[in-house]
Amino acid sequence: MATLSDIPLPSGYRADWVLSYHGRDPDGLSERVVDNVITKVLAPAGRAIRVDITIHPTHAALTADPAALTDAEMNSLSASVARMLGVSGDVSGLEALAAQDAQVARLLSRCGPGLRLPQTAGVFEAMCWAVVGQQVNLRFAGQLRRTLIELAGIPHASGMKAHPTPAGIAALDPEHLGTLKFSRSKAAYLINAARSGIDFEGLPHGDAATAEAAMTGVKGIGPWTRAYVLLRACAFPDVAPIGDAGLSAALQNFHGLDHRPGPAEQEALMRPFAPWRSLATAHLWAGWA
Repeated sequence: MATLSDIPLPSGYRADWVLSYHGRDPDGLSERVVDNVITKVLAPAGRAIRVDITIHPTHAALTADPAALTDAEMNSLSASVARMLGVSGDVSGLEALAAQDAQVARLLSRCGPGLRLPQTAGVFEAMCWAVVGQQVNLRFAGQLRRTLIELAGIPHASGMKAHPTPAGIAALDPEHLGTLKFSRSKAAYLINAARSGIDFEGLPHGDAATAEAAMTGVKGIGPWTRAYVLLRACAFPDVAPIGDAGLSAALQNFHGLDHRPGPAEQEALMRPFAPWRSLATAHLWAGWA
């Protein structure tokens, strides 16, 4: 096993929420969570590498298999894990706003300043999660995602697999996916995204408007899916996933409404949290949904 540099964790870090996010599919082929350890298979240069992330109160300890890694692989793995842990995002802006605004202070009161928004390890991975999760429950979405990874993932000696690349998904037969419980539209949307030519992993290096524009017009990548990718994979600070059922429920509870707000009302209710709506969304999901 190779030992990578520890990643420091901020005071009050909410490891429980991060572990819950990455462990949402207990039978995952690409990642698993047992107690305080996240195991994730990544393939930064086409070679599958398993990383064990052990979360301690003050830091995350990282080990990788195989032991012989290039400097480029080690740097890529560390960056991916930092994204997964949500520690690369800045929380000071929303916290500063809370000192001036009673509503923002109440938003932060349930989870405290240690809450972070964990990211997917890769952008295309988030895209696939979003598409398989459209209009189905989490359990079935996890089943579909496992099927994708089984078909096109990059295998590791442990039996786990790294998430497929766009090329891997693009090579799949939509008719075959249809025999494996994918709807015709869901299979088409996944393959459309994979064949779109979008540089998914490059999206976080620009701005949110440019990234959203790059995804707009691809059939199956609608407003909610684009917002999910911007929020969960690109770490842009001012994204609200308008139309999200969990966000609607959380806003209803937070504001004591007698109804679930629709998209237009969600947009208005999230406006006071700008330009930090991404972290505000995390607090709403974690503390008020």
